Amino acid sequence: MDRIWSYSRISKFEACPVDYVATYLWHMDLAKGNIYSFMGSQFHQEMEDFYNHEIGYDDLYKQWSKFVAKWESDPARYMFDTVKIKDGYIKNLNHYFKHTKVMTDKAVNEKPVRAIVESDKGNKYVFVGYVDTEYTDEDGNLVLVDYKTSSKSSFSKAKLPEKSMQLRLYAMAEHQVHGTPYDKIKARFDMAKYCTVHFKQENGKWKTSVQERYQWVEKMRKKLETKLKKTDLDPITIEEMIDTACANNDMDNLPEDIREQFYIENYFIEIDINEDDIKELNKHIGNKCDEIVALEDIEDLEGYLSYTYPYDPDNYYDKKLCAYHTSDYFKKRENLVDDLPPEENLDEDTAWLFGGEMDKQQDDETDEIMNMLFG
Repeated sequence: MDRIWSYSRISKFEACPVDYVATYLWHMDLAKGNIYSFMGSQFHQEMEDFYNHEIGYDDLYKQWSKFVAKWESDPARYMFDTVKIKDGYIKNLNHYFKHTKVMTDKAVNEKPVRAIVESDKGNKYVFVGYVDTEYTDEDGNLVLVDYKTSSKSSFSKAKLPEKSMQLRLYAMAEHQVHGTPYDKIKARFDMAKYCTVHFKQENGKWKTSVQERYQWVEKMRKKLETKLKKTDLDPITIEEMIDTACANNDMDNLPEDIREQFYIENYFIEIDINEDDIKELNKHIGNKCDEIVALEDIEDLEGYLSYTYPYDPDNYYDKKLCAYHTSDYFKKRENLVDDLPPEENLDEDTAWLFGGEMDKQQDDETDEIMNMLFG
């Protein structure tokens, strides 16, 4: 236990051992940044400012809009691939900062946590990290929240076990340090680009639908038509009212009895926290640390990496996402044609691997957190 580990080290190693070595052992400056890491960093900063009581709720959108305006006026700014992608992304986050349901005022942002994992060989490793937001709900559950500005397609049922490893590691940390039972820990992703739409069906029961924030009313158009046709309004008025509601992306112009049949909330992806899964996670991460330590001990490391993990131009990650293999250094060395990835294929989880820095979770190994955790 002579080293403090961060989850980002494990993620980078699993994605590409060569990139891991270049970053953590050769200390190469590979960071390029991209529009998603740039926007994501601002998003996290605003949520941190809010929960640290440095800005108020109404300031969330004001601060965000100023940031976007400054970005748009910068001729050297990071760019989205298309105007359509840009408009959807910005409009979704505009809506989030105007309408997000915030947690209790006792929520803690960027809370440092520490976990100890153990490999099958009995080797122990200390991990530290920051929880985006943590609070205790009205039922006494400890809630861990991780903000995501990426697409929900990246968090499918098949991908969720991998995507949730960091959150589950933080749950392990809270259990180890504070003895919080796993059944009293809730972990979730707050998917900022989306909202959960609640609507009353014709049978009187409520149902939900997940929609992009900037067009949630448009997605309810047919349901609105069905409900409004049961009123004494004429067809032309109904169509005009719905068009206005969709254009404004709210239902303020609709009759009160219609509005009462719809409401929206943040869209959360809930992560199951249970002891069996945590044990498997402990084992997986501990064994992965053993692999990393063994790799670092190889004498001719560069030769080993070239032979064992050769660059594969047909591999999407190697060619498009790996910070090392997409670096100017590697391209010049290998005489490769500059072929940057379409950023629409990135989400905030792969953005930092590509070279951008997402948030403080990538800077876990700092004196500040060590002091907070260990005194």
